[in-house]
Amino acid sequence: MTAELVFERIAIRAFRNISAAELDPAPRLNVVSGDNGHGKTSLLEALYVLCTSKSFRADKNAEVIQTGAEVAQIAARIAEGGLRREQRATIGPKARTFAADGKRVVKLSAWAVKTPVVVFHPGDLLLASGPAQGRRTLLDRVALFLEPISADHRSRYQTALRERHRALDERGPRAPELDAYEALLAEHGAALCRTRQRTAARIAEALGPAFERMAAPGLALEVRLRSAGSTDVEAFRQALAEARPVDVRRGSASFGPQRDELELWVDGRSARRHASQGQQRVLSLALKVAELDCVREARGAHPILLLDDVSSELDADRFGAVFGLLREVQSQVFVTTPRPELFVMPEVAPSDRADFSVSAGVVRRAH
Repeated sequence: MTAELVFERIAIRAFRNISAAELDPAPRLNVVSGDNGHGKTSLLEALYVLCTSKSFRADKNAEVIQTGAEVAQIAARIAEGGLRREQRATIGPKARTFAADGKRVVKLSAWAVKTPVVVFHPGDLLLASGPAQGRRTLLDRVALFLEPISADHRSRYQTALRERHRALDERGPRAPELDAYEALLAEHGAALCRTRQRTAARIAEALGPAFERMAAPGLALEVRLRSAGSTDVEAFRQALAEARPVDVRRGSASFGPQRDELELWVDGRSARRHASQGQQRVLSLALKVAELDCVREARGAHPILLLDDVSSELDADRFGAVFGLLREVQSQVFVTTPRPELFVMPEVAPSDRADFSVSAGVVRRAH
């Protein structure tokens, strides 16, 4: 049985241009409107930070803290399957802390699956056509729910990769510590490759039906994971050792899952190189629907869905696909838009919907 998951109460302090905001969302659909640059996206970003410990548009903690403030804070009361909890995030310029029911959380990978959330923002429209890093991030995000230990493998792999690069850069391919670093890379890299293979297969399983519902009839979709590593530990270690001279010259590792590519093919041709812009955008949206499906099944709860200003970036057909998604999902949804009149949904009961406006960082509920 899949549990309902909703924000019941949200409080935000000193987050970007939102000085202070308190809101009681509706359990089904929450439409957040306002002009660009006034704080709509900041509201969704704050919710994403609270749930995942990361921002979907900032690389550094300090970027989300309001100018002149020491810290940014987000707190929420969350209901899941009839039980309630309080979650709180405090973001400082150099450190961030997270707490559930007053108890500080140490392991952020465990925190990131506590309140599952899926975001779709304008940058995600490049998921199908853009660099491989975006698709690897999606793979690892889904893998976190399917196989939580993957976060530990990925963290240890990245640490060893940095140390190997430093040793190669400073002492060359015969540095004595390279054997130890490469043994760690092989152990955790092979585990990560195995997890990504399983995760790619699960995404492909969910992506096919989502793409079929949204795309033109008859288009054949194929998902391929082109692995740049190995699932065999010894083969992985040997490949790293042989690649040392090449890696010194290029300044980065030429072998390993950091170079994996999740390839998407439509009618036998690379979607990234040959699909139309419309097909690429439908495929990007379908990838997020697949993420939603995978996370829901793995976590046993309906993830909260954050849709950031997609009405401004999609044509009528693609926007129709978003409407279809809103009608279909059972998640609590937060959608931002400069045009709230587009979101006329009579099938959503008035008690299940709330409309908010954001102006100069001030959030108000429409009556």
